[in-house]
Amino acid sequence: MGAELFVWLTAVFGLVAVVCWFLSRLLIFDSTRHDEQFVWLRSVEEDGSNGDEIINR
Repeated sequence: MGAELFVWLTAVFGLVAVVCWFLSRLLIFDSTRHDEQFVWLRSVEEDGSNGDEIINR
């Protein structure tokens, strides 16, 4: 009984961890793409500035 419970709980936590990992990857990738396309209207890679012009003023 204890071994079955251990295997079952390990499988449940493993599945939850995999789902959370895939969801976090999706949110990071999708959020950046959406922001670049609709909010910032430019790509992060195309933007050569890193904020130095604000600091140096």
